[in-house]
Amino acid sequence: MSGRMLTVVLAAVAVAIPAAATAATAAPPAPVQVQLGEAKCQDMSAMVASMPMLAPAFPDAAHTPVVEYRITAAPDAPMTPYEVKVNGETKGSGSVGAKGLIVSSTSVPNNTTTKFEVTSGEKVLATRTYTPAC
Repeated sequence: MSGRMLTVVLAAVAVAIPAAATAATAAPPAPVQVQLGEAKCQDMSAMVASMPMLAPAFPDAAHTPVVEYRITAAPDAPMTPYEVKVNGETKGSGSVGAKGLIVSSTSVPNNTTTKFEVTSGEKVLATRTYTPAC
């Protein structure tokens, strides 16, 4: 009876060791974190009126869906470049370094399924699909 119990205990330990090793060797947190907000409707009419050259970017300025994003760098993060893409088209870019915070927003097409993506080189930091209706 005790031999059977020892076998069960050893089997349980053998299962627990790889799980603990996996947890101990888990990837470190990413140096840059990205949060994508909800698409919100904005009235950009006043801005377009004050800067008419923006009119092509806002075909229906009174009903413009906008997505806010936040990029936060860890305290020891290296300078990290990023691009904001809407349906594959670059809408913004820059870089963020240690303890940096970027808070910005960009417009997305209204009444259209849209892929919003934040990348760094070939790496996708965040992605989300929106279908705003403003």
